[in-house]
Amino acid sequence: MRGWLFGWLLLATPLSAAQIDPAVYKALDDARAAEQRGDTTGARLQLQAALPASAEGSLERALLQQRLAYLAIDANDPEHAIHWLTETLKQDALGAEAQAQDRANLARLLLQQGRYQQAAVELALLPPSDATRQLQVQAYRQLGEFDKALPLAEQVVRERPAADDSWYRLLVGMNYELKRYTAAARWQQVLLQRAPGNAASWRQLASLQSLAGEQGKAAATMRLAQLAGVGLQASDMESLIALHARAGAPWQAARLLEQLLRERLLQTTLERQRQLAQLWQAARDYPQALKVWQQVVGASGQTADRLQVAWLHYQQAQWQDVLAMVQGIQPASAAQRRQLASLRAAAQQALDMDQ
Repeated sequence: MRGWLFGWLLLATPLSAAQIDPAVYKALDDARAAEQRGDTTGARLQLQAALPASAEGSLERALLQQRLAYLAIDANDPEHAIHWLTETLKQDALGAEAQAQDRANLARLLLQQGRYQQAAVELALLPPSDATRQLQVQAYRQLGEFDKALPLAEQVVRERPAADDSWYRLLVGMNYELKRYTAAARWQQVLLQRAPGNAASWRQLASLQSLAGEQGKAAATMRLAQLAGVGLQASDMESLIALHARAGAPWQAARLLEQLLRERLLQTTLERQRQLAQLWQAARDYPQALKVWQQVVGASGQTADRLQVAWLHYQQAQWQDVLAMVQGIQPASAAQRRQLASLRAAAQQALDMDQ
């Protein structure tokens, strides 16, 4: 856990008995020796035993509590670490730099434990820095307070366009969560410009453009990736379409597939035509679905495809077309026989009622 800490500046600085109470100095020294031997339990007991002799608000109490906090961090005990860092800061007895480090570490622990509101409070007390602002963005994001998180991240990249990629990834992610796909795509383009050889960045940009309803741009992005020699395959494009479908965006998936077929980035096959028809159907765009299914029937003539066309005519109350489509169908299974009988009966009944 210590890998992410800002540092332990104060305790890395030699202290003498002349600076603090000798008993506390001895307790700190003994605890350090015990820790070096691997006896962390002994170190903790030494520190806790010295606590009652230290006064509230004193440097001695702050040092003991601070050491207990970092022992808890080493022991992967975040709750006790949070407790002792909180108590350390209450003493207000350490230097400003050491207190800032302790507060930052406390905020990180709170974020790790999902205590985002408390983390935001602690972070607001820290001097402004990139590291602090990044933690604040994370806290506000988790709290759903995007009105605070987004402007903060945008301020960083506006002031320093060469900011780390992590800032741009945050902006992409937050705009995606808010379904602001056009804005997310804009920030993703920055990441792509920084790493044009990254295939994942090309796929991400195309996905965001498609979700924004800009399927033409998404297809152009895929074509540019191929021209750039990134190595995108048909499977990458198919995965992108499937991703939209699984995410509950069949309209975008259908538009993207249609565009990729038109641009010949994907080869037109009967199976892909069926997929396109099914996507339009899932998007409840029945006229478009019917148009594609009719093309499929013209190429295949299969019973299952003809039944799909008949069902779409039924959905649009086109009763004569239903009867015309089911005429001459030879069902291959009991399920198809039932579907055929149901469609024929429904269409006939509707026509009879109209007459």
